[in-house]
Amino acid sequence: MHDTIIVGGGPVGSYLAAKLARLGYKVLVLDKKGAPGQDICCTGIVGRQCLDLLAVDGNVIMGQASSATFFAPSGKSLRLWRDHEVAYIMNRPALDQTLVNRAAAASVQYLFSAQVTDFRMAADCLRVEADVHGQKSSFAAKTAVIAAGFSSSLPEKLGLGKITDFIIGAQTEINMSSPAEVEIYIDQTLAPGGFAWLVPTRDSKGLAGLMTRQSPQHLDRLVSSLKAQGKITSTEGLPAYDVIPLRPLPRTYAERVLVVGEAAGQVKPTTGGGIYYGLLCADIAADSLHHAFLTNDFSESRLASYQKQWRDRLNKELQIGHWARRLYERLGNWQIERLHSLASNNGIPKLIAETEDFSFDWHGALILGMLKHLAGSAPVQALKALSRRNTAVHG
Repeated sequence: MHDTIIVGGGPVGSYLAAKLARLGYKVLVLDKKGAPGQDICCTGIVGRQCLDLLAVDGNVIMGQASSATFFAPSGKSLRLWRDHEVAYIMNRPALDQTLVNRAAAASVQYLFSAQVTDFRMAADCLRVEADVHGQKSSFAAKTAVIAAGFSSSLPEKLGLGKITDFIIGAQTEINMSSPAEVEIYIDQTLAPGGFAWLVPTRDSKGLAGLMTRQSPQHLDRLVSSLKAQGKITSTEGLPAYDVIPLRPLPRTYAERVLVVGEAAGQVKPTTGGGIYYGLLCADIAADSLHHAFLTNDFSESRLASYQKQWRDRLNKELQIGHWARRLYERLGNWQIERLHSLASNNGIPKLIAETEDFSFDWHGALILGMLKHLAGSAPVQALKALSRRNTAVHG
């Protein structure tokens, strides 16, 4: 019998598996993919704090960023910068493989092409049912962790609720004519309800993608626009798509089970990034499971502390980020143009450059600080006035 079975071998699942194995627990990871790093839709941009947690070598890092240019619908640009690197562009397949190798070196077992279908509670363990290479299999464990991404139906089967607020991500690898810096496109026509990006990686290659409330086929329009501007020359391979949660799962614990990462909705609502918050919650999950093993108590009441701890850490950030996103989604392009001009004319680039505690991963204070900078003592009212009660909020 295993101590813990982790469903999902992405960065969060492998990170947690290695931590538990180093604590002396017998860990099995089941992943539906055929190999690490397959079918990824992620730019792989992380901040310094996330990079420190990952502790990977330079071979996984494709680039660094200290600035980005934001484009309004009209094409007007606004460049934000810092005097040092604040973000790192990871090779996501290589990152996944590195974390798998690290966990395996700590005696974690991996089984790929293993689609977990259900959990069954037994008297003294949990039975994890899976299709492994098309064959039905059953595994016994004292505990399990769902780290299988937002697409997993396992939390709902366990009665933990369902995330109903989400956005679609689409991305493709491209060849660039003149790689420069990260570019962000804020345009409700180009990426309705979201934003688009162009990220240089290495060797004149890059990633073009977007998040949208509507059809991911908007990616075709983005690629055509970038080609017309001469920024990219061609695409490589097939586009990747993903669904990104914007709110947390109502409950992230059950008897013998925890949920972490995107499956738990532990994702920044502003950017859709989930690696860093997932790692932070994996640390809390490892600590919660460790204490459960020490007391031999895997009940809901024992594991409920996991949700309290991660919500204490992240809830304010998630609420501010979701609030800002909902307000943004109400804006039309003319209002985005006005905000873009306000930011440019009222010192937002200087504010970003000089803010001592600027963080790539913690957006709440920055959002409120920028609104206060733009609108004096009434940031919320000012932004609501800009929205002019435009359209009903999606989701």
